[in-house]
Amino acid sequence: MGAIAADRFWAGKLPPSREGTRWLNVLKVLTCYRLIKPGSEWRLHREWYGKSAMGDLLGEDGEVIPYQNLLRCLDRLLAHKTDLFSFLKPALAGSFQREFRCTAVRPDEHLLRMRPARVGKRKYGYSRDKRFDCVQVVIALVVTPEGFPLAYEVMDGNTSDCTR
Repeated sequence: MGAIAADRFWAGKLPPSREGTRWLNVLKVLTCYRLIKPGSEWRLHREWYGKSAMGDLLGEDGEVIPYQNLLRCLDRLLAHKTDLFSFLKPALAGSFQREFRCTAVRPDEHLLRMRPARVGKRKYGYSRDKRFDCVQVVIALVVTPEGFPLAYEVMDGNTSDCTR
């Protein structure tokens, strides 16, 4: 799978906005940043982008990408998560020549010290650390046998580890 195939996949899903935001370029910036110098979107906005050649490589003006657009791009990606995993699986399976496995991250590693919302995934659940005063979420990962994460799902905090 190359960059051209990825561009084709995202082209219809991330069209430019009426205001001129080229969402595909924002995604490329986010992706390169994660691979080259991982950090927060705030740091990307405040420090990294201005010191990188990403704007020149993508044909963008020298202006820094607005912080809100970095977050909005991530929100736009969520709508296509299932399609993205379906698109990536054959290419990754061929590259790794491996099978995938699903594992649930221990829910008590993701305790949230806040009141649970009436809606959402934050729920009271089983805690191995006996922290029944905190709500939590369960994160399921699809990983290679070497531990490289390929896909994820965030589930309700009261989901049992053995739920498939």
